[in-house]
Amino acid sequence: MNQTSQIKTLLKEQLQMNELETDIFLALMKSEKTTSRGFQEKTNLTVDQIIEISKGLENKGMVIEINKNEFRALHPRFAIVNRYRRICQANNILFKKNTLIDNLGIMLENYQNQI
Repeated sequence: MNQTSQIKTLLKEQLQMNELETDIFLALMKSEKTTSRGFQEKTNLTVDQIIEISKGLENKGMVIEINKNEFRALHPRFAIVNRYRRICQANNILFKKNTLIDNLGIMLENYQNQI
């Protein structure tokens, strides 16, 4: 399993994200923002779909809206921990250090820094 597949699997299993959310989030990790040149081609989605999914990711604490309908991913580790914290709160689970979540943040940071 390659690194991208492994990251996608962990995002889905550990952070309760769906396929389109993982695609948009990973594309945002590589792009500056949703309106960056070439962003839409990376996702093969319409602008409306990108906006809707990005708003969902914002609600999950993983991206921010920097202008109207223009989104940017948070720092990988911050985004992952934010999402994990929200899952813990929603499920009434004590939020504490989770090595798997920390490692996912590191993997995402490495993914973001790859050319």
